[in-house]
Amino acid sequence: MQHILKRVALAVLGVLLMIAWWELTGDRRTNNEVKGIPAKVWEGGGGILAVDVETTSAARFSISFGDEKERSLHAWELVDAGSHSWSVDIPPGTGGYIELGAQEPKVGDKLQWKITLDGKPIEEQSETLDAPLKSGYAFFLQSYYDDYSKMEAEED
Repeated sequence: MQHILKRVALAVLGVLLMIAWWELTGDRRTNNEVKGIPAKVWEGGGGILAVDVETTSAARFSISFGDEKERSLHAWELVDAGSHSWSVDIPPGTGGYIELGAQEPKVGDKLQWKITLDGKPIEEQSETLDAPLKSGYAFFLQSYYDDYSKMEAEED
């Protein structure tokens, strides 16, 4: 019985040591979420992506970046009701999601945005919450782009 207890204790110790090793030497690139929208992502140079938003409720703005080099970054920021703007120097070949999600919205709340690349209009969206949200539902705007540096204006 004592032999079995020693083996179990050694196994548990081994697992704890492995977890400690992973924490100390783990790949730092996996922790790729940052609070705040950066003015420049990695080396930049692919254009200036600008997002201007207007919200009537508190919201969470987020933008993700990923490329063929398997780099990724998810940046977010909590904002109060009102107008907010961000400009990001993006690297070529980087795409991802742009999202604006209302926090505890009420009927009548509105979300809208305008996205530009190097000053050229790319997209405009606007949504108004017409009815109370059902449990498990959210009120948000979201767009995805394969390559932010090659975004083109939407056709009407």
